Amino acid sequence: MASLRNNLSDLSADAGALVTDRLARRVRASWEVVQPQINVARAARIRVAYSGGLDSTVLLHVLAVVVPGGARPLPSAGTLSALHVHHGLSPHADVWVRHCRAQCRALGVPFSARRAVVGRAPRTSLEEEARRVRYQLLLAPGADVVALAHHADDQAETVLLQLLRGAGPKGLAAMPSLRTASTKGLCRTLLWRPLLQCTRSELEAYARFHQLAWIEDESNLDLRIRRNFLRTEVMPVLARGFGQPVLALARTARHLAAAARLADALGDIDLADAQRAGALDVAMLKALDDVRLANLLRRWIERQQLRAPSEARLHALVRALRQSSNDTRLTWEHDGRTVLRKKSLLVFA
Repeated sequence: MASLRNNLSDLSADAGALVTDRLARRVRASWEVVQPQINVARAARIRVAYSGGLDSTVLLHVLAVVVPGGARPLPSAGTLSALHVHHGLSPHADVWVRHCRAQCRALGVPFSARRAVVGRAPRTSLEEEARRVRYQLLLAPGADVVALAHHADDQAETVLLQLLRGAGPKGLAAMPSLRTASTKGLCRTLLWRPLLQCTRSELEAYARFHQLAWIEDESNLDLRIRRNFLRTEVMPVLARGFGQPVLALARTARHLAAAARLADALGDIDLADAQRAGALDVAMLKALDDVRLANLLRRWIERQQLRAPSEARLHALVRALRQSSNDTRLTWEHDGRTVLRKKSLLVFA
């Protein structure tokens, strides 16, 4: 059963002030990275993805109440809005909408709720499809920045999920604190995660101190969902044996994000050397070792705005390229496009 939580503070005034200051400083520091990326003369329009759960409740409160009062404030609460996505997957969803509307009214933050139509796409879980629809609604026109409440525990869980999928550096880098997103190329919006360096326990302490009310979603107890299984069954065991696995895994994500950026930079250098009027010089490609060649090809495919190929598919392209000659017909299909070898050049058809 879903429930509402409204915890009275069990923190001392000093401890509450400390955790409040810590969160506010991190959000302000994160905003200083965001601000130069916003290409508008007016105050930025920040849309908070507000589910009503603990994490987004804390984020909304920090942005609406705590941060605007600081020495280096973000845009005032008047530039904030909150969007709640009603998935209709819980029998309590209508109650959650009413709760979120009431909380926003108390904070003076404009609120809207959008109903999501969640189907079942082929080879896609209900959770994945709900996430896709949610982001589509969050990225609708009307905001320059969408603020998401993912925190360090979420990041640690994402690293483990990606590790168990056999992901490479980009996957293990998990969630970036800032990235540009768009819906069908129509709207350029920044996705901003200012709480990635904050732990769930810090958010709980903040919420208790400020006596915030939030929703407990019963689906978080469903251990068939892999993230819930990691959170409930795996992370407590790791904490008993390794002290602070959340912080260590979040740090690993930052290291791998840096490694992924370096790989992209090298791929761009190699790509620039190999390009010939939009095509690639096969002789220059074959001069690279397999790892560097795969990195270049992955970067080339990304530049076509196509989905990243699997490791097996990418290695198949590397092998086919190695074995090809000017007289060989090389054809490689991916994401609705075709890669062909035309004499000494590799091209996208």
